[in-house]
Amino acid sequence: MSLKIDREVILAPMAGYTHSAFRLLCRELGADRTYSELMNATGIARRGEEKELSFFTDSERPIHLQVYGQNPEEIAQGAYVLASKYRPEAIDINFGCSVKKVLKAKAAGYLLQYPEEMGRIVEETVKALKPLGIPVTAKIRLGFYEDTLEEIAENLLKAGVSAIALHPRLAVQGFSGSADWSRVKALKEIAGSVPVIGSGDVRSWRQIDEKFEQTGCNGVMVGRAAVSNPWIFKEYKERRDIEVSLAERVDFILRELELMWGYFPKEKACKAIKAQISQLFKGVRGKAKLNDAIMRSKSCEELVSNLLRIKEEFSG
Repeated sequence: MSLKIDREVILAPMAGYTHSAFRLLCRELGADRTYSELMNATGIARRGEEKELSFFTDSERPIHLQVYGQNPEEIAQGAYVLASKYRPEAIDINFGCSVKKVLKAKAAGYLLQYPEEMGRIVEETVKALKPLGIPVTAKIRLGFYEDTLEEIAENLLKAGVSAIALHPRLAVQGFSGSADWSRVKALKEIAGSVPVIGSGDVRSWRQIDEKFEQTGCNGVMVGRAAVSNPWIFKEYKERRDIEVSLAERVDFILRELELMWGYFPKEKACKAIKAQISQLFKGVRGKAKLNDAIMRSKSCEELVSNLLRIKEEFSG
């Protein structure tokens, strides 16, 4: 099944960050496409989905709901539950996450060691979603211990994958070393008409253009840089650096919190956003003092009060 992706700048999926509210705000700032955080397909197949992870609004479309798991049947079943209920633009299978507990469960990045099994997972999921007309995409790395990209790509393409997002590092590297974007170019040559999305080490809007030109890829994902600077999407669209004031950063956080309260319990949302606030304050004068005030907030009311105080006291 074909999926059209043409020079898109995409918010990468990141556990703990790319929930509905953040995705929506990034779409408003210019992100062309979003991905959900990864969801356990086995858990979905057996118990149903977690609302906080699966929730999205139409304003976040086009959206890929991302799943991971251990075997083809359960992944396909979990994908079908999500796809039939929410009708996203695509279901994405995560083969790239290298977090220890996920690898220990023999899921996601662990499966990079078994390209044929990856192909079977995609094939089963494609078959399950065909009646719904929803395509299947995959997010991968170069391999687990060694670069086996060609073998991985061959199996995924043969299985009917509609797009591949590549983070060009090995699973064992985590985020160490440098992303090898020459391998994104190689994947594009292998994939032909199937869209290829590159991901990794994109830190500025200027680098986005560089990646498109260097690789011929169909999309560029922005991940960690977007957490600290979601305005990177607007910068790319407008081709200029944007100076974001502390007051604007606080307003962003307050709006995100308000949106989160629609699908998160209030206190849980305030606890969850603290790590992101620290990222958004990167480069701000007096960051340590600001972070201290945020981390010491013991309740939602105190957090909001401290944010408003910070906006008033430090943005002059």
